[in-house]
Amino acid sequence: MSAAKNFFAGLGILLVPFISIMALVLLLCIPRFSEFWNLLRIAPFYAGIYFWQSQRPDAFNSITAFLLGIFADILGAAPLGVNIITFLVFYAISQHLSSYFNIKKFAYSWLLFIFATLATELFKGLLVSIFYRTLIPFKPLIFEFLLISALYPLFTRFYIWVERRFIHLEERYEKI
Repeated sequence: MSAAKNFFAGLGILLVPFISIMALVLLLCIPRFSEFWNLLRIAPFYAGIYFWQSQRPDAFNSITAFLLGIFADILGAAPLGVNIITFLVFYAISQHLSSYFNIKKFAYSWLLFIFATLATELFKGLLVSIFYRTLIPFKPLIFEFLLISALYPLFTRFYIWVERRFIHLEERYEKI
């Protein structure tokens, strides 16, 4: 009985980041009158992947980033695989940055997020250009980058609340 309880508790911890990101995405998928607001749909993915990977790597892994990429491709009507590869690259960059830098202050975290997002958006632009065999305009990518970077503090606030509410701090240190 104890093994089953531990299994479901661990599974619940792994589902919290995925569910929190999808909740924000679905909230932002409410139909809007302007096409401008449709760019908001991708922002929770980036903020969530970076936040959960840097703050709770025990609760977030590359499989979750892969599943989020599938949902982003479906919701955004992107060519299947573009967001999957982009999110996996973003996950790898975030993992490298968080292992290299000890992020304690939010300003440093935000700065590293901006750097990781810029590198990923450039990669995404190159990937989409290769897919369509033509150079895509970079204005939408730059606008998407600026929007994602500006909304990171707001989404991080939500993810911090979710982490404190649904994942107890004691579980973080049980493995030590």
